[in-house]
Amino acid sequence: MAEDVSPPWDGVVASESIATREGQRMLPQLKGVVWERSGADVQIVYDFRDSFIVTDHDGSVEALLDLLREGGRTPETLARALSDRCGRDVPVDDVLAAIETFDGYGLLENGARLGRLGDSATGRYYSNLAFFESFATLARSREDFQERLTRSHVLVLGTGGLNSNTIPHLCGLGVGRLTVTDRDVVEPRNFARQYLYRWDDVGKSKVERAAAWVRAFDPSIDVRSVEASIDGVADVLRLLDVAGPDVVLSGVDSPDGIDDWVNTACVVRGIPYVRAGIWVTQGIVWSVDPGNSACRACARTMANQSRDAASGDAAVAFTAADLFRTKPRSNRGIGPVAGLLGSLSAFEVLRYLTRFEPPAYAGNPLEIDFAAGCAMRTTAWQRQDECECANPQTNSSPRTEANVGS
Repeated sequence: MAEDVSPPWDGVVASESIATREGQRMLPQLKGVVWERSGADVQIVYDFRDSFIVTDHDGSVEALLDLLREGGRTPETLARALSDRCGRDVPVDDVLAAIETFDGYGLLENGARLGRLGDSATGRYYSNLAFFESFATLARSREDFQERLTRSHVLVLGTGGLNSNTIPHLCGLGVGRLTVTDRDVVEPRNFARQYLYRWDDVGKSKVERAAAWVRAFDPSIDVRSVEASIDGVADVLRLLDVAGPDVVLSGVDSPDGIDDWVNTACVVRGIPYVRAGIWVTQGIVWSVDPGNSACRACARTMANQSRDAASGDAAVAFTAADLFRTKPRSNRGIGPVAGLLGSLSAFEVLRYLTRFEPPAYAGNPLEIDFAAGCAMRTTAWQRQDECECANPQTNSSPRTEANVGS
């Protein structure tokens, strides 16, 4: 949708931070932007979904766009170059106002923060950098997002159906450090949806084979394996304290209380976590951002309150859920199901690690109906004031960098 705006220096007061960016060298550079002139109007497009039109009677806006595309100029040198091209004095304040407007439309990033990765890393992360360009600003370049990923650490609970799909995504993104945990061995029934493993791996430790896959895929990733059971909150806390992750990605289905244990431990330590699963024909992805979102305990409180107040069809639905839980457990997670849930989970982890956008499923679960064309809807958990997630207490003791498995 095109939007008509006034020339980008009309009525805009440039903030001092645009010029200095907290002391950082500022070289405003245009992203992959195209434009077209029609009479006095210039239509500017970065993402085809959005465009805007600027009235440019004297050609100064188009001249500035050309200079920004060339890059390598400070606001001061931009003002001098623009003055030369326009044949009149263009104050630095006007250029700063234009820069602030263009940055507000997501058209610029700081060229001084580009070109730091080197040819090898730029080639390795080529598509990642192209993706992050869309979210880059003068404050954060595309390379800043990628560097944040390479400094990140994700604790992966379980290397089965969900996380055998998320682990490759995390590796492709360039997450620099992974701690992976599991207690099972590879079985023939895993091959419907777990593609980290090969037939020769049957009978071998899942977590060891998953770590071997990561090392073969990208030797620069620091991956550590922990072969262990999780039988209570204390086990999760121990993993968190030894590993010290930025985010937890949980894909463990048993014992029955494990989701509550992970929730409690992550809330206590103030560490975000992401979870996905399937109930017969319904998939769900959620996350918890301690101190900012509702958590699983809040959802349980809400459910209990709804159960107490239920009548008619709602009461029948609760009874049906109770009856369902008495059935023998059967894993219906075929490859496409695990792949979709794994991709959505990895995307949520990416949001937490880079904050290129806010977490989408924090206290706001996404439900996918596999019996209705994968229709999706979100529901909201209401944060309970008395819940510990409202005021998480982070661990005050230093996290160790001990070798937690190899």
